[in-house]
Amino acid sequence: MKVTRRGFMKTAGMAAGAITAFPSIIPSAVRGQSAPSKVLTVACVGVGGMGLSHLAQLLDRPTVRVVAVADVDAHHQKRAAQIINAKYGDQSCKTFGDFREVTRSKEVDLVTVATPDHWHTLPAVDAIRNGKDVFVEKPLTLTVREGQVLVEELRKHKRIGQTGTMQRSSEGFHRAAELIRNGRLGQIRHIDVLIPANNCYVGATWKPEAVPEGLDYDFWLGPAPYAPYTSQRTHYQFRYNLDYAGGQTTNWGAHYLDIAQWALGMDESGPVEVDGSGVFPSSGLFTAPTRVDVRYAYANGVTMRMRTRTDGVYDGNIIFYGEKGRLDVSRSKLKSDPASVLKEQIGDGEVHLYKSRDHFGNWIECVKTRALPVSDLAIGHKTTNLCNIGNIVMQVQRKLAWDPVNEVFANDAMANRMLTRPMRGPWSLA
Repeated sequence: MKVTRRGFMKTAGMAAGAITAFPSIIPSAVRGQSAPSKVLTVACVGVGGMGLSHLAQLLDRPTVRVVAVADVDAHHQKRAAQIINAKYGDQSCKTFGDFREVTRSKEVDLVTVATPDHWHTLPAVDAIRNGKDVFVEKPLTLTVREGQVLVEELRKHKRIGQTGTMQRSSEGFHRAAELIRNGRLGQIRHIDVLIPANNCYVGATWKPEAVPEGLDYDFWLGPAPYAPYTSQRTHYQFRYNLDYAGGQTTNWGAHYLDIAQWALGMDESGPVEVDGSGVFPSSGLFTAPTRVDVRYAYANGVTMRMRTRTDGVYDGNIIFYGEKGRLDVSRSKLKSDPASVLKEQIGDGEVHLYKSRDHFGNWIECVKTRALPVSDLAIGHKTTNLCNIGNIVMQVQRKLAWDPVNEVFANDAMANRMLTRPMRGPWSLA
């Protein structure tokens, strides 16, 4: 399916009318600077929980200035603007309800996207088509097809895109992946990935509520199917409804499956087979699985199992099993058996993985140099594929053969239909 800028602009414009003029949103002191010392202007799309984290990452950097935010919740807009204005000591931050006010503004250089998952692709694609470099939260997309479009547009328009899989910029995960890539465990045979259980639940007694003042709920739903408003559907809890996200499979799986792919040297590929089962809610509001057990097989013989942990720890974990031992890494630990593995040095002639210790800083530097960042959107797409096909296999309940190059299931029309989803009009990728 060919994606055209004209098609997207036409359908997007139907929703809120053509945006023909933009306010001047850049302070003159910034606007007057010239490259290469120019301060890059940033607009943040989605400034709820993760969006506030983006602000914390950006506001202390002298090379960038946050000039605008866009969010369908007016309370989020106001809160973010207050934080930004307090930092800069003025009232210059502009606020919008429609992301297109910033993705199409000629006065914005960079766009970050920290919306619910079903809204990641459309703002990012619109920003890219309008000449912006982007930082897009993980999981990168809701469907495999969305990821294909996003990467196609990124390359076509020669933009720089970073995915929010920030563990690649962590010393412990980098060290683990580099040791494995250089054979310190010998041939890897199996990988265990543990992800947390759901931390929110909604029973069968939920009821529709009045939409609160300041929330454009129809815009919040966007391309997702219509559903009555309830506070338990939106904001943080969206992640447990398959209309908007993929549960912990995508929320935490995106982080740890990413490290597995990196360590295996599979950033441009993936497994060839997927199988698994899940426990899905039988009633209530949420539809994402409460228990996950997905198994992947790679062409080189490596197997991987991702499952819900049962120890109550709200963190992920990944354990590599090789011919010479095992390596266990999470955000809080890095252990090996034998312990001597961690003392190994990587020689000059060996594999040295991309080194970043500042995920946002890496993106901003790459915007300037035009080099690929550590979590380029193409890498994020391949990682997110594992999450999405994991959710698919748990729903169809049968083993599937996966083609990681062409990104399709072999001889399974039903499963292949689940690689994309229809979008509620007027939203469309075409």
